[in-house]
Amino acid sequence: MESKMTNKSADKIEKRWKKFQKMLGYTNEELSIYRSFPKNVKAMEAAPGFVKHYIVIEVLEAHNCAAGYQAGDTFFVDGDGCLIVDKCPPKLCAAAVWAFKPLVDRIWEAFYNGGTDILHDTVRCPDVGVRKGGAGEVTMRVRAVPKEPKKM
Repeated sequence: MESKMTNKSADKIEKRWKKFQKMLGYTNEELSIYRSFPKNVKAMEAAPGFVKHYIVIEVLEAHNCAAGYQAGDTFFVDGDGCLIVDKCPPKLCAAAVWAFKPLVDRIWEAFYNGGTDILHDTVRCPDVGVRKGGAGEVTMRVRAVPKEPKKM
Protein backbone atom coordinates (compact mmCIF):
# COMPACT_ATOMS: atom_id res chain seq x y z
CA MET A 1 0.00 0.00 0.00
CA GLU A 2 2.84 2.39 0.83
CA SER A 3 4.40 2.04 -2.63
CA LYS A 4 1.02 2.92 -4.23
CA MET A 5 0.92 6.11 -2.15
CA THR A 6 4.49 6.83 -3.18
CA ASN A 7 3.65 6.29 -6.85
CA LYS A 8 0.53 8.42 -6.49
CA SER A 9 2.55 11.21 -4.87
CA ALA A 10 5.23 10.94 -7.54
CA ASP A 11 2.56 11.19 -10.26
CA LYS A 12 1.09 14.31 -8.60
CA ILE A 13 4.50 15.95 -8.42
CA GLU A 14 5.23 15.06 -12.05
CA LYS A 15 1.93 16.70 -13.06
CA ARG A 16 3.02 19.83 -11.14
CA TRP A 17 6.26 19.88 -13.12
CA LYS A 18 4.37 19.70 -16.42
CA LYS A 19 2.01 22.48 -15.36
CA PHE A 20 4.99 24.59 -14.22
CA GLN A 21 6.77 23.95 -17.54
CA LYS A 22 3.71 25.03 -19.50
CA MET A 23 3.14 28.13 -17.32
CA LEU A 24 6.70 29.41 -17.85
CA GLY A 25 7.03 28.18 -21.42
CA TYR A 26 10.12 26.13 -20.57
CA THR A 27 11.58 23.82 -23.17
CA ASN A 28 12.38 20.30 -21.97
CA GLU A 29 16.03 21.37 -21.72
CA GLU A 30 15.19 24.43 -19.60
CA LEU A 31 12.99 22.35 -17.31
CA SER A 32 15.80 19.82 -16.94
CA ILE A 33 18.21 22.61 -15.95
CA TYR A 34 15.69 24.03 -13.46
CA ARG A 35 15.12 20.56 -11.99
CA SER A 36 18.86 20.03 -11.59
CA PHE A 37 18.84 22.34 -8.55
CA PRO A 38 17.79 20.43 -5.39
CA LYS A 39 16.11 23.49 -3.88
CA ASN A 40 13.81 23.76 -6.89
CA VAL A 41 12.86 20.10 -6.51
CA LYS A 42 12.11 20.63 -2.81
CA ALA A 43 9.99 23.69 -3.68
CA MET A 44 7.96 21.62 -6.14
CA GLU A 45 7.38 19.00 -3.46
CA ALA A 46 6.25 21.80 -1.08
CA ALA A 47 3.96 23.25 -3.76
CA PRO A 48 0.70 22.59 -1.87
CA GLY A 49 1.61 25.37 0.55
CA PHE A 50 2.10 27.75 -2.34
CA VAL A 51 -1.12 26.89 -4.14
CA LYS A 52 -3.41 26.48 -1.12
CA HIS A 53 -2.77 29.97 0.27
CA TYR A 54 -2.91 33.57 -0.73
CA ILE A 55 -0.19 35.84 0.54
CA VAL A 56 -2.03 38.83 1.99
CA ILE A 57 -0.38 42.12 2.83
CA GLU A 58 -2.55 44.37 4.98
CA VAL A 59 -2.05 48.08 5.52
CA LEU A 60 -1.89 48.65 9.29
CA GLU A 61 -1.34 52.41 9.24
CA ALA A 62 -1.21 55.01 6.49
CA HIS A 63 -0.60 58.74 6.69
CA ASN A 64 -0.52 61.12 3.71
CA CYS A 65 -0.20 58.23 1.25
CA ALA A 66 -0.18 59.42 -2.38
CA ALA A 67 -1.90 56.17 -3.46
CA GLY A 68 -4.62 56.79 -0.88
CA TYR A 69 -3.95 53.62 1.14
CA GLN A 70 -5.79 53.34 4.43
CA ALA A 71 -5.63 50.92 7.34
CA GLY A 72 -7.35 47.72 6.32
CA ASP A 73 -6.47 47.89 2.62
CA THR A 74 -5.09 44.58 1.40
CA PHE A 75 -2.90 43.31 -1.41
CA PHE A 76 -3.29 39.70 -2.52
CA VAL A 77 -0.40 37.77 -4.05
CA ASP A 78 -0.78 34.29 -5.53
CA GLY A 79 1.62 31.38 -5.13
CA ASP A 80 3.44 32.43 -8.30
CA GLY A 81 4.30 35.78 -6.75
CA CYS A 82 1.89 37.77 -8.88
CA LEU A 83 -0.40 40.47 -7.54
CA ILE A 84 -4.06 39.62 -8.00
CA VAL A 85 -5.03 43.07 -9.15
CA ASP A 86 -8.78 42.69 -8.63
CA LYS A 87 -8.03 41.91 -4.96
CA CYS A 88 -5.74 44.94 -4.48
CA PRO A 89 -6.30 48.67 -4.09
CA PRO A 90 -6.97 50.41 -7.42
CA LYS A 91 -3.59 52.20 -7.37
CA LEU A 92 -0.46 50.11 -6.99
CA CYS A 93 2.31 52.20 -5.46
CA ALA A 94 5.75 51.04 -6.62
CA ALA A 95 7.28 51.95 -3.24
CA ALA A 96 4.72 49.89 -1.29
CA VAL A 97 5.12 46.88 -3.58
CA TRP A 98 8.91 47.19 -3.33
CA ALA A 99 8.64 47.34 0.46
CA PHE A 100 6.51 44.19 0.84
CA LYS A 101 8.39 42.06 -1.70
CA PRO A 102 10.78 40.74 1.01
CA LEU A 103 7.74 39.68 3.06
CA VAL A 104 6.48 37.65 0.10
CA ASP A 105 9.90 35.98 -0.07
CA ARG A 106 9.73 35.17 3.65
CA ILE A 107 6.32 33.55 3.29
CA TRP A 108 7.64 31.53 0.33
CA GLU A 109 10.49 30.39 2.57
CA ALA A 110 7.95 29.34 5.20
CA PHE A 111 5.99 27.36 2.56
CA TYR A 112 9.27 25.81 1.39
CA ASN A 113 9.91 24.65 4.95
CA GLY A 114 6.36 23.39 5.48
CA GLY A 115 4.94 26.33 7.45
CA THR A 116 3.06 29.57 7.01
CA ASP A 117 4.38 31.83 9.78
CA ILE A 118 7.34 34.19 9.75
CA LEU A 119 8.97 36.04 12.61
CA HIS A 120 9.38 39.54 11.14
CA ASP A 121 6.13 40.11 9.28
CA THR A 122 5.83 43.91 9.21
CA VAL A 123 7.45 46.56 6.99
CA ARG A 124 7.14 50.23 6.19
CA CYS A 125 7.03 51.98 2.89
CA PRO A 126 10.43 53.54 2.08
CA ASP A 127 8.85 57.02 2.14
CA VAL A 128 9.84 58.44 5.54
CA GLY A 129 6.91 60.80 5.96
CA VAL A 130 6.58 64.58 5.85
CA ARG A 131 8.33 65.22 9.20
CA LYS A 132 11.51 63.58 7.90
CA GLY A 133 11.59 65.05 4.41
CA GLY A 134 9.28 62.62 2.63
CA ALA A 135 5.61 62.75 1.79
CA GLY A 136 3.70 59.82 3.31
CA GLU A 137 4.05 56.73 5.48
CA VAL A 138 2.57 53.25 5.23
CA THR A 139 3.07 50.26 7.56
CA MET A 140 2.08 46.80 6.27
CA ARG A 141 1.93 43.24 7.63
CA VAL A 142 1.94 39.93 5.73
CA ARG A 143 0.20 36.64 6.44
CA ALA A 144 -0.66 33.45 4.60
CA VAL A 145 -4.41 32.95 4.20
CA PRO A 146 -5.85 29.59 3.15
CA LYS A 147 -7.83 29.72 -0.07
CA GLU A 148 -11.47 28.71 0.09
CA PRO A 149 -11.95 25.14 -1.12
CA LYS A 150 -13.35 25.04 -4.65
CA LYS A 151 -16.99 24.01 -4.82
CA MET A 152 -17.78 21.09 -7.06
